Amino acid sequence: MSFLEWFLEPANPGPVGNVEVDSPEPDDQDPPKKWQIWLAVLVGLVLAGIGMWWAFYDLFQVGIGRAILKLCWLTLYVFASHKITARPDYSNVGWLGGLLDNPFRISDDFNRGLVYLQAFLFPGKLIAYSLILGWILMQRLYKRCRS
Repeated sequence: MSFLEWFLEPANPGPVGNVEVDSPEPDDQDPPKKWQIWLAVLVGLVLAGIGMWWAFYDLFQVGIGRAILKLCWLTLYVFASHKITARPDYSNVGWLGGLLDNPFRISDDFNRGLVYLQAFLFPGKLIAYSLILGWILMQRLYKRCRS
C-alpha cells in the first residue's frame, strides 16, 4: 500500500464489494442442473471426509480432547462459511484482472481481500451445501424406495 493510494483514492473512489451474513441467493441465476448438484455433493463429501481425517488422524497419539477440539474448529469453519458471503466488485480488483496492484486506489486492495476471503470460505461452503443437499437427496431417495 502506498501513499498515493491514501491521497488519490478520495479524488476517484472505486467501487468496493461487501461481506454479508445470511444473504439471500440472487434471483437472476439459473437453477443448477442435476449433474452439478450431484458433483457438488460428491466433492463436498470428499472435502468433509478430508476434514474428518484431519480431525481424527492422530487420535491415539494425542488423545480424544485434541480431536474434539479440531472437530469443533472444523464445525465452526463450515458454519461460518455457510453463513458468510463475500461479494467483491470484480470491476475494481487491480490491473490485468487483479494480477497487478493499482497504485492509485486502495479500494482495489479491499476487493482483492474479499476475493481471498471468498476463496478461503469456498471449501467450507461446499461442505455445508453438500451436507444439506445430500440430506435432502437421501430423504427423497428413501421416500421413493419406500413407495
